[in-house]
Amino acid sequence: MNLSLEQASPLVGTNFTIHTQAGLIDLQLIDVAELPRRNIPEQFRTPLSLVFTGPPDILLTQDIYLVEHAELGQNQWLMGPILSINPGSNDNKLYYEIMFA
Repeated sequence: MNLSLEQASPLVGTNFTIHTQAGLIDLQLIDVAELPRRNIPEQFRTPLSLVFTGPPDILLTQDIYLVEHAELGQNQWLMGPILSINPGSNDNKLYYEIMFA
């Protein structure tokens, strides 16, 4: 699936189910953004970032996961952990990103 900003934006605040070796884990989509093109040739899409937050007690490593959502169905996407989106805060949340480029 080639997800667009228009498809992903209304899903902010909803949960995505991630199939992992530890079982099913729900992550909440908290941000969707198109990133700067930085001289990417016209035939390639504008990069799209999906940022999720998840439970603080389970760290998912960068890997390809089966990601499930009621409106998008099941997709296999590369997802990895990222640093806090609130530098300096002590929110104890884990953050993950899926990039489409």
